[in-house]
Amino acid sequence: MYDWLSLNFSVLVILNYPISLLEFFGILSGLICVYTAAKNWIITWPVGIFNSICFFFLFYQVQLYSDMLLQVYFFGSSVYGWIYWSKRKGVEIPITVLGAKLFILLLSLILLFSYLLGEFTIQLPNLIPKYFALPPSYPYFDAFTTIASIVANFLLAKRILQSWYLWISVDVVCISLYFLKGIDLVAMEYVVFLLIAIYGVVFWKKNSEVRSTH
Repeated sequence: MYDWLSLNFSVLVILNYPISLLEFFGILSGLICVYTAAKNWIITWPVGIFNSICFFFLFYQVQLYSDMLLQVYFFGSSVYGWIYWSKRKGVEIPITVLGAKLFILLLSLILLFSYLLGEFTIQLPNLIPKYFALPPSYPYFDAFTTIASIVANFLLAKRILQSWYLWISVDVVCISLYFLKGIDLVAMEYVVFLLIAIYGVVFWKKNSEVRSTH
């Protein structure tokens, strides 16, 4: 791996915490991506592509393999979003809310696929030992953030209110995982994301006419 892609390649130190070039650009691009998305600027998508590349290599090095694989999805969805937004006609999609039964079913599927993905990542050192020499860290929690993020991203694109509840749960788990793995600055970034998600729930409820989808 190129030296500048390594977490040991530090560019500055804040409060005795060394920040790698990869972590710095990943965090910076992530904050820019969220801000530009909130502002409805199309540049959010190319920034998102860059962000997913940074975090792909970062999560690989801390053995959060589900999070690493999630970046592949984010890369593809960012390419799609860039193309889709460039062709949109400016028609705003109304906000809806999933019915209780459908949302409970969705949560059950998230937990099921989180378990299956966790089991898969546990087997990666056996399946591809050349690239996955170390076992995954916290495989099931890591898998949950991956599966829940995919679903939340889809619901957000559809402007469904529960997307923000899923993002809140993802952010809470990610904050804990990243502090445990010693990538403190990334954890702090997710504290910001958590506040944005809480704001998203309040803002969507207050400023939008919510319709129920069963």
